[in-house]
Amino acid sequence: MSGRIMIVEDERIVALDLRQTLESFGHEVVMVASSGEQAVADGPLLKPDLVLMDIHLDGPMDGTQAACILQQHNIPVLFLTAFAGQAMLDQAEQSSPYGYLVKPVETRALQATVRMALARRRAEIAVEKGEERLRLAVDVAGLGVWEWDAAAARFIGEGQFESIVGHIPESLDDTDSGFLSRIDAAYRPAIAEALTRGEAIRTTVKLKEMPGQGRNGWVDFHARAFARPGGDLDRAVGVIRDVTAQREQEERLRRAAVVFTSTGEGIAILDAQRRVISVNPAFTTLTGFAESDVQGREPDDFLYARRREDAFYTRLRESESDYWSGEVACVRHDGTMFPAWQHLCVVRDAQGHIGNYVLAMSDTGALRRAEAQINHLAYHDTLTGLGNRNMLEDAIEKEIERAHQNGSRVAVLFIDLDGFKLINDTMGHATGDQLLTEVAQRISRVLRRTDTAIRLGGDEFVVVVPEVARFEDCASLAEKLLCEIRTVVELERERISVSASIGIAVYPDNATDFTGLIQAADSAMYGAKERGRNRFAFYSSDMADRAMERLHIEQGLLRAIAGDQLLLQYQPVVRIDDGQLVGFEALIRWDEPSHGRIGPDRFIPVAEECGLIDYIGSWVLHTACAQALRWMRQGFADLRLAVNVSARQMTTGDFHDTVRDALAVTGFPANQLELEITESTLQAVEHSRELLGRLKALGVLISIDDFGTGFSSLSLLKHLPIDRIKIDRSFVQDLPGDPNDVAVTGAIIALATSLGLGLIAEGVETPAQQQFLRARGCTEAQGYLFSRPLDVDDVDQLIATPRGRLS
Repeated sequence: MSGRIMIVEDERIVALDLRQTLESFGHEVVMVASSGEQAVADGPLLKPDLVLMDIHLDGPMDGTQAACILQQHNIPVLFLTAFAGQAMLDQAEQSSPYGYLVKPVETRALQATVRMALARRRAEIAVEKGEERLRLAVDVAGLGVWEWDAAAARFIGEGQFESIVGHIPESLDDTDSGFLSRIDAAYRPAIAEALTRGEAIRTTVKLKEMPGQGRNGWVDFHARAFARPGGDLDRAVGVIRDVTAQREQEERLRRAAVVFTSTGEGIAILDAQRRVISVNPAFTTLTGFAESDVQGREPDDFLYARRREDAFYTRLRESESDYWSGEVACVRHDGTMFPAWQHLCVVRDAQGHIGNYVLAMSDTGALRRAEAQINHLAYHDTLTGLGNRNMLEDAIEKEIERAHQNGSRVAVLFIDLDGFKLINDTMGHATGDQLLTEVAQRISRVLRRTDTAIRLGGDEFVVVVPEVARFEDCASLAEKLLCEIRTVVELERERISVSASIGIAVYPDNATDFTGLIQAADSAMYGAKERGRNRFAFYSSDMADRAMERLHIEQGLLRAIAGDQLLLQYQPVVRIDDGQLVGFEALIRWDEPSHGRIGPDRFIPVAEECGLIDYIGSWVLHTACAQALRWMRQGFADLRLAVNVSARQMTTGDFHDTVRDALAVTGFPANQLELEITESTLQAVEHSRELLGRLKALGVLISIDDFGTGFSSLSLLKHLPIDRIKIDRSFVQDLPGDPNDVAVTGAIIALATSLGLGLIAEGVETPAQQQFLRARGCTEAQGYLFSRPLDVDDVDQLIATPRGRLS
């Protein structure tokens, strides 16, 4: 067969002779070049089937060099040269020629060699085209082809392999750089076992997520391993294909199927002719029609009380949104009718043609019942059944309008339970809910039919009393409510007593609108609490002022916490006989930007009521311990730190954890931390003995602050793990002139001495007080006689000097 041939020969006569000979064989000579440079330049453009190349050519490039370059363009070379030395053969071999003929060559030998070279080239072209088709097919199919050659320890990845996996592995195993390491661990053992047995594998596996090495997804995995005669792995080959999108689509279809099956709406899938294809279980439950009853039928024929073709199919065809919704009258399988809200939508194909309709329907009777229930919930408290805030506003505005027309009065009683939070926190929310329910029932029993009882939320209730003739009637009702509420409540496992504080405001005497009445009653309620709780109080203007101040303090505390406005001062504690410094009491202060420094007596009670004391107390404990530890490291190694604890902190249930965490975080020694707790707090907290025991187990010291100001009980000192008593400043300030204070102070000192407890006297301001206390045996004191509370910088200067006396 003929071919297209290029001749590269620098001897013109030889070149012409070759050309005539080749053309006589029927071949086409596309070019005669005299140098390697010309062959390299024109060969890739002409793409000859074969190049007859002399090795020794004019110019710097010889035939073997030119052949190597032409080989890169898949152009075969046949050497025709006068040299056949070993060195020349070695050099020619590097270009992988199709043949090597030594001049002079017989015509028949040339014809045969050229013919065989062309035949070889045609075979290679066929293979190359087959390989190209295979590569294209692999790319079109999105396949990644791989092979592991065990003998050569070489992993080959072709096609889409690298884009799927992310990189070409170095081996087949599950090492960090191995192919199996890219496969999720759940699928890896089965593949490894199948490869070991030499079985064909056809499965879908998940790729392991490896950041920066290809995306995580799913692949179809087809492979097989081949073993040597001895059983060792020889090679393994396989293909992979990314099926992540397919798996995601299948997952979406599964989810859609679950929704279709489990949704509460009745759904019917219709074809383009509006015939039923399938229905979900909810459709059968709602209508009574099974799928077999309605397949192939139009809903107009069985579902509607009257045909709806003109009602919504026409509108749907005319609609640009492909959706229609409306209420329709439907008929169940048993002939009964029911109202339903129906959604009908069109499903179109990619060309915009209608492929299906989807009909969804729900029983509007159930919706109407739900609406009625929602309306009830909108105006009633779910726990107690009383009215809620929405009903309160509506009731008060109606009664105000009626009172305005009739010239009568309306009273609002604001009820807040005393100590309910303590019960809720210590006995649990379930017990708290039972108590609230019982209180609501008791309130309802006392009221008239014209009165309205409301639960605002938490432990707050409001009673609206219309047509009030006398203020005494409000007081009488409040007394009845207080008596009813404080009666012992018998729950399943507990007997609980709770009292209430009631504030009373009257229209139009105290306010003329809803907001004003509620605010006035709320202020009056706080006035009742301030007077001792378990009582009622009528509104007065000074109550409103105090309530407004409380609100300002509460809001200001939130800003103070966020703006780091809280700080600590430290009151020195000294030995009373020589004024030697022994430690400090941490005292919290609030530097409010607009009103200056605010004392704890004003903001701590508010913090306890609004729940901020937990955060503030924890902050004080952590800050004081951290600061005191720095002073210890500066040389005051035996420093004792006292921190006050509020009643609210003791009742939260996690105070022990707060102290433990503060010691752990700051590293402050537990045996040098003293927690100051008022005796009224210890009496109020039922589990104080257990809590103090847990605190003592941490190693901290416990002192009773303000001892003697409450209803002192010797059992506190006998049964609780107390280390120290602090004599309140109210007993110290008139010493030694007041006989009563002398007697009380002497008794406290004697009591502490006999029980082996430490003693600190607070508020020592005169040498006479110091001398009296020292003579009676009091060991330590604090007060302005020795030092006012100090800022941190002042304490730094104090402890930087040689340890002196503050007397």
